[in-house]
Amino acid sequence: MSQPWSKPNLALSVVIAAFAAACATPPADSPSPAEEPASGDSESDDASTEPESTSAASPAGEDDPPADEAPAEAQPPAEPLSQLCNKMCDAVAPKCTAMQLKGCRSTCDNYDAHPAACDGVVRGALECARADKDFLFCANVVPDSCAKQFKAINTCAETGKPPESATASGMPAGWERYKGDDFSVVVPAGMKPAGQGKWSVKAPDGVVYEVALHPAPEGKLNNRTFLLAGNKIFGACAPKLKLHAIVEKPDHTSIQYKTTCPDGNQQLGRMHVVGSTMYVLTAYLGTKTSAETDAFVYSFETN
Repeated sequence: MSQPWSKPNLALSVVIAAFAAACATPPADSPSPAEEPASGDSESDDASTEPESTSAASPAGEDDPPADEAPAEAQPPAEPLSQLCNKMCDAVAPKCTAMQLKGCRSTCDNYDAHPAACDGVVRGALECARADKDFLFCANVVPDSCAKQFKAINTCAETGKPPESATASGMPAGWERYKGDDFSVVVPAGMKPAGQGKWSVKAPDGVVYEVALHPAPEGKLNNRTFLLAGNKIFGACAPKLKLHAIVEKPDHTSIQYKTTCPDGNQQLGRMHVVGSTMYVLTAYLGTKTSAETDAFVYSFETN
């Protein structure tokens, strides 16, 4: 099951963290699809391509283009974002019920309300989701490979301009892909074994990134079984544990989590179940309210 770190397939139960999200006002982490494809007004095929002249005719030959120069061909208008969103829904239609498909389309029109500066960011996220073969919008899942793109939509909607990370390539400065015996993940340089079944590294800003092995939960993997497992793993920090964005694939299941400990320290990450093993990725933020975590959370792969 390899997932590149940019993969942002995550549950629109999130939605996007959930898939609800990235419209003028939709919930964060949630892509927003529409009830009906936007019905943009299109020009009729037989419409004249030359506007009527309102000025006097020029002397012969003065404004005529060279005989061997063909007139420039007009570029077709960009496809409305709402239509692109509906195509994203169409891509998963065979996997969804009629009700789920209706839900997928229910917010597509909102995409057309985004600032013009966000057009490229929105198109990138929708095209990414449509192209992901494992994408299940009807299950409220944002593809891991596209999570950063959908998050960029929310940022752009709030600030009016695309975040630099939306166009930047590569991983954060000073980070690398750590390769263990059974897994690999993008983290600040220097990750080392930190005990039996545990690896960690402390970033210059004080955030600690950790990968720990645990037995996979028993029974069907869902929010409840992950919550029970989390209660055992996070101990005193478990009471405020919140789960979202469950992603189910043939070879693994994962879910995002966040919690606040009694001392106010923040922890967030993702639990990945592969076979009988659960890999728990945790970023210990301390009292920070934010840190670079996307590259860490979405880059996990098993070897």
